[in-house]
Amino acid sequence: MLIIGAGVVGSAIARELSRYKLKIGVLEKELDVCCESSGRNSGVLHAGFTYKTGSLRAQCCVEGNAEFDRVAFELEVPFKRTGKVIVGFTDSDRQSLLKYKALGEANGVPGLEIIDKRRLEELDSSAGGEFAMYSPSSGILNPFVYTIALAENAWQNGTDFFFDQQVTA
Repeated sequence: MLIIGAGVVGSAIARELSRYKLKIGVLEKELDVCCESSGRNSGVLHAGFTYKTGSLRAQCCVEGNAEFDRVAFELEVPFKRTGKVIVGFTDSDRQSLLKYKALGEANGVPGLEIIDKRRLEELDSSAGGEFAMYSPSSGILNPFVYTIALAENAWQNGTDFFFDQQVTA
């Protein structure tokens, strides 16, 4: 089985498949893992409140968020559930946040709440805003450390990585 790309997605797929008795190779056009988009992301673990209800993306996001503490522990990668606030100032903002909250709840995101200015300042005094939606399950991680840990674990399980190998057809 060949996996194209050794970013976070390719490395995660390789790690998962390497648990089975399969011959797996990962082709990567760069000279190492995490050199493209995976190395440029913000490192936020999203909760799943912005994705269309019932979509595979929403399902994977919520499920992945819920299991991430275990994955971080297994891979020995630093991870912190910092929570996330999306601030609002106007009635229009409040309506948007209520829509995100309802969408998140329909997707199974736990603990979403609309908070007032006092609670917002307790959570993040620099955020500003009159109110916010608070997502306690959101978190942060280092995308480089995480991707490298995924790839290393896949390699330890027998996956072969082939670098400087661009797929053109």
